[in-house]
This record gives sequence, C-alpha cells and structure tokens, in this order.
Amino acid sequence: MNYQNFKNKLDARIFGEDLNYEILLTVLNNPKRYIGLFRITNAKTKLIQNITQSCEIKFGDFIEEILNEYIIEMGYEILNKNIGVDEKNNKLNADQVFKDNDNIYLIEQKIRDDHDSTKKRGQYANLIKKIKTLKQKFPNYHIVACMWFSDDSLKKNKKFYEEQICNNTDEKVNIFIFYGKELFINLFQRIDIYNELISHLKKNKEERSKDILSVPDFDTSEEIKIALLKTKENYPKLIKKLLSSKEEFVELRKELFPTGKNLEGL
Repeated sequence: MNYQNFKNKLDARIFGEDLNYEILLTVLNNPKRYIGLFRITNAKTKLIQNITQSCEIKFGDFIEEILNEYIIEMGYEILNKNIGVDEKNNKLNADQVFKDNDNIYLIEQKIRDDHDSTKKRGQYANLIKKIKTLKQKFPNYHIVACMWFSDDSLKKNKKFYEEQICNNTDEKVNIFIFYGKELFINLFQRIDIYNELISHLKKNKEERSKDILSVPDFDTSEEIKIALLKTKENYPKLIKKLLSSKEEFVELRKELFPTGKNLEGL
C-alpha cells in the first residue's frame, strides 16, 4: 500500500467532515457535561477533550481497516465479520476473520493492552465465545485465534492472557497473543508489511507534528452551521431542545453560541 493511499484512508476515517457533526450531536445529547459551576474547564476545553477521545477511538478503527486490507493483499479469503450469536442471542462480531485452505483465522485487535481486571476477563471470555461459534460453523477447519495489540510498548495483562491460553486443550484450536510485529512474524511471516505500516505511521506523525487540535467556532463557523443544518434534518427534536427555554440549553447557548449567528434560521 503506498503512502498516499494510507494517508487518504486515515484522513477520511479520523478527520472526515462528519467529525464536527458527531461532536455537535454529543453536545446536544449531553448538555450538562459542558456547563455548570462545578466544572473548572469551559465548554470549549471540554470539546477538545471529546474530539481527542473520538480521534483515538477512530484511530483504532483505522488500524482495523488497514489490517483488513493487508490480509486481502496477502491472498487470504475474507469472511463475514458477523460470525453469529452467543448463548444469550447477542451478536458476535470479529475484528478480523478470514481463511486459507486449511485454517479459519480469528484476530481480535486493540491498540494497547491496558485493560483493568474486569475488562481483560471479559475480552478473553468474548474471544472464547467467538472461537466456539467458528468451530460450529466450520467443523472441518482448524481454528487459529489471536489477540493482537498493535502497540507493543504496554503489556499490562500479558501474563493473564498467557495463563488463560494454557488452559486450551482443543487440538483443533490454537490461541495466541501477539504484540506489535509478532503478528506479522509468527502468523503471517510478512515482516515487510509490518515495516511498511510503521513507516507510514511515522511519516504521518512527522507531517502532523506541528498540527494543533482546534474546535471550530460553534457560534460563527461554516462547519458548525452545516452540522446544525444536518442535525435539523436528521434529528429535528434536538434542534428544538437547543432553541428551547430549558435551563441547560440556555446555558449551553450562552457558552457556545453567544451571538446566536449560527442559530439563525433554524
């Protein structure tokens, strides 16, 4: 994958035009998070925090998308990520699921291994549910299941996961935990792809080194006006609330729309 293609995908996924719309919806659905005397930061500072969190989540989605493309490039057959339901009829979706002639591969991926004790247990239990479902769907295949943390600088729960993996006694199932390049060395035998991914990430980070995250002016910017009109079309009740006399929305308008310019015509 060339760098320009990589960059275009990253920009579209993380910094696309829907970002302002999504942040606006978050504000309108949770106005009390942005106002009040017992919040030391103002609404704009809180918005920057929200945008940062949103970008981090979307970056995880982007790494998932890129790995999927590399898997296709390596010649594997991609399978439907909706692999079935668990015993409570909850949908089970895989981050990556694909096959070759002999194996079904399942990869559950996260950026970093930093979960607390409750989440780590839930994550591993969820992996086992997906393995069992794939065994039922593909009884003639060997199952290769992996947990992959793309950032290898943090291995908080490695010992726990390794202990759980040791409990596997099914000869038709192999379970692995990989950090960073280990996935590409041990599963794919394609360290060149990992090196390309790291090279693209480094170049993109260098290009963004002087960027400062900013929030469009809710009161006057064209970006927020467009987001408001889109919200009016899709969620008219939210706009009615924004313009209402409810205390939290009166306060919100004072904080984010002091002149009311972008609210005109709504």
